[in-house]
Amino acid sequence: MAKSTRHMTNEERRAYRKRRKLIRRIQVYSELGAISLAIVIIGGLIVSHIKGTDDTMRVAAEESVTESASDASEEKSTGLKVSTGASEDPNQETETETESEETSSSSGVYSAAETSSTISIGGDVVSEYAILINNDTKEIVGTRNSYEKIVPASMTKVMTVLVAANNLTEEQLNETVTMSHEAIDYSYAGGGSTSGFVEDEEVTVKDLFYGTILPSGGDAAAQLAMYVAGDVDSFVTMMNEEVSALGLTGTHFTNPVGFHSDEHYSTPYDMSIIMMAALDNELCKEVLTTKVYNSTATNVNPEGITISNWFLRRIEDKDIGGTIEGAKTGYVDESGNCAVSSMIADDGTEYICCTAKSSSSWRCIYDHVDIYKAYTQ
Repeated sequence: MAKSTRHMTNEERRAYRKRRKLIRRIQVYSELGAISLAIVIIGGLIVSHIKGTDDTMRVAAEESVTESASDASEEKSTGLKVSTGASEDPNQETETETESEETSSSSGVYSAAETSSTISIGGDVVSEYAILINNDTKEIVGTRNSYEKIVPASMTKVMTVLVAANNLTEEQLNETVTMSHEAIDYSYAGGGSTSGFVEDEEVTVKDLFYGTILPSGGDAAAQLAMYVAGDVDSFVTMMNEEVSALGLTGTHFTNPVGFHSDEHYSTPYDMSIIMMAALDNELCKEVLTTKVYNSTATNVNPEGITISNWFLRRIEDKDIGGTIEGAKTGYVDESGNCAVSSMIADDGTEYICCTAKSSSSWRCIYDHVDIYKAYTQ
């Protein structure tokens, strides 16, 4: 039984009052949900002032420490902050985390499946690899070695703009970036195409998207990667994370431009799925479907520069039973001529086609013409 305060020494009375005050604080903080703050007070006062803590204090401290340790363990294992405020929405942190994930990667896992109607692509198509997907039904219409490894060359840049678009805000698109020697040299050293921008030219981030796709500018792709991630290697990590997010297993990237490497590869199927995801992104679709673009005024080019999508301009007058929507070509010695494109058929159906290892740039285009004309009617 505790002593009556009348029989306590002055030191014991002070300790007793501190213990009683501390207990009241614990009760208040518990009601408010501020357990962590109560623990701090408990620890500080117990260590500094209290001697001979009674049973009530010991139990309160142990329960608080145990509860805090449990919360800390949960926070570490889930990666979410544990809410302690009574007025907070318990789902708030989880929703915020989910929203963040959706803005940094493509929503959902994309796929297409063969059916009993899937045919083997033949005819006059020269490309060694090909696939045609009905993007509305997600069914594979035709295939030719479509799951085998290919060198994606500059088709890689579809993933480059997709990752960049998923990790930038609309406001950032209007920010100005100075074309760096590092970005231009990166493209030049790898033998990449150029966008038309020059060193020290001040361009908008949005211009870098168009410079990456329309003229297939390796300098624009490298500069975009540096802007988004700080350096090219970090951006490549983001590209491969997006590969996983899309559920693809036949693709791995080592650079954002499309330079050849034994560890830089994809498949016609995977490239079609990447195109599928890009078409679902408003900015990427806008860029991929633009035939001719005039960049914003810069310190070097007061009237901007005019760039165009070579594939779209050369296929637009071909009879394919629809209208070509968007496209990205590619070429390195190891890949041959390759391309991924989309078409809106006359009946409104959207298709995606990817080919690789054609014999020439023009033959690559005619392969897409032949595939769309023969298998989308």
